[in-house]
Amino acid sequence: MKYIALTVLMALFTVGGYCMIETLSLETLVQSSDVIALVDVVGVKSVGRMPSKVEVVANLVTVNEPLKGGVAVGESLKIKTYRGIEDNPDLVEGSRVLLFLNRADNHYTVVNGVQGWWPVDEDGKFMAMGKGTSLDEVKEAIKLPPQAKPARPKLSL
Repeated sequence: MKYIALTVLMALFTVGGYCMIETLSLETLVQSSDVIALVDVVGVKSVGRMPSKVEVVANLVTVNEPLKGGVAVGESLKIKTYRGIEDNPDLVEGSRVLLFLNRADNHYTVVNGVQGWWPVDEDGKFMAMGKGTSLDEVKEAIKLPPQAKPARPKLSL
């Protein structure tokens, strides 16, 4: 009996412990974003901590090449990120990144954590979750018509 209980308990821990970022397709990532832009990170500043001890970070970026969302070259955007949360982007002052963003009050947030943050290397290629994807592929995905959302069955009581 002890072995059965122990086996069930271990199975529950194994199933319940699985946590990973849900990876979106490029098309879904693009469609989920209000703004997509190649930016230069010009400022990173800690602005406090949440009760859970997670650090809140205010990032200032300058738009280098806007791709979606009506932002202009040279425009400054404020982006809120968090330190101390797994799968959260870590913007670095002086770096260039492609960002997939959503508007929130007076700032932006990165879509789907690290998936919406693609650092650019010295050769102009994307790193992190953008590795192997070109800027032209992103531009083509922006041109695609919106995907149909799955129909939800009507519930009746």
